[in-house]
Amino acid sequence: MHPHTTVSPWTIEPVTLQRGGPVVVPRQHAPLARALPFRRAGGELPSYTSGADVIGERGWSVVLGDRGLGDVLLAFGLVQALADGTDRDAELHYEGPRPRLMQRCRLPLRTSLTEGPHAVSTRHGKGFTFHAIPERPQAWLDILDDELVEVHAALPMRYYLAAEQALGVRLPADRAPLPTFRSSEQARPFHVVFVSATSWPSRKDYGASGFARIAAVLAQRFPAPWTFTLITSSDAEPMTFDGIEVLAGLDAVDCLDVFASAEVVIGNDTGLTHLAALTERPDGTGPHAIGLYGRHAHTKWTTGTARHHAVATTFSQMLAVADRCPVRDHLDDALWSQSASLADIPAEIIAEFASDLAGWW
Repeated sequence: MHPHTTVSPWTIEPVTLQRGGPVVVPRQHAPLARALPFRRAGGELPSYTSGADVIGERGWSVVLGDRGLGDVLLAFGLVQALADGTDRDAELHYEGPRPRLMQRCRLPLRTSLTEGPHAVSTRHGKGFTFHAIPERPQAWLDILDDELVEVHAALPMRYYLAAEQALGVRLPADRAPLPTFRSSEQARPFHVVFVSATSWPSRKDYGASGFARIAAVLAQRFPAPWTFTLITSSDAEPMTFDGIEVLAGLDAVDCLDVFASAEVVIGNDTGLTHLAALTERPDGTGPHAIGLYGRHAHTKWTTGTARHHAVATTFSQMLAVADRCPVRDHLDDALWSQSASLADIPAEIIAEFASDLAGWW
């Protein structure tokens, strides 16, 4: 038996809370997506192609692009698929502006600092070049039986399943194929990290004052030795909040240890929040990461891991149901009034969700 939701998770609500992990729903509750041409969870295999042999022999390169950190991290679903489906022992080389971060990746990578776009390639050749463009991969439905389907909407798994069908071999990951990033830090009880850095402050930021309200709610409702940290962008205005340490402009690699020391990370839908969900402590655990989604689908822009959760606005939910992309489909969230506004999400809802995940009360 598969655990599943009896109430449709795609019902549009003012705010929805979604825990990380597998999404298994009755067919009538499935979002608009294509069914896989084979029953993957049932052990069926993709149609054979010569892709895995040919690509493995000639080598490959994945261009991860030059957009934000989130796009790059989630595109590692394609890198992992090619590594899994060709030669797992092949030496991989990263070129791009973040070699220090990539040296912490669980997928072994030799690294070079370059000013061009992020790219990962096999050392023995670059016979085939693949471009990871996040607007292209579609969501998939894996038919489990006559009643249930598993929804594969997370962007890394979209890349992974598309590559699996092109390679013509069954790849090992059932879901959430991304490699993690190592930290030597241990969790500190009641440490919460907030991420207000974002590529679009006017549209995708809960705001430093909003995160401060979450901290205040937590402290008021449950007396404990709380520690709060707020990570902001380098160009953010200087700010101070009682009881909150503000770290401005940290490099992504330096955020890893901050994330690992937290029980929960709460942040905007941004690359650093995705990185928090991929942070791994020495014992294999990591923090719960809660992404706040305003104008992108919360089911797509996620790592898909069991500890990557979502708080989503009405607009985000609509995009998830229809599998639409505001960039590709030229959708301006302002047309739907305040439906994409993160500021309208009560701090109390986010604080209670975080507490439930961490088991604080």
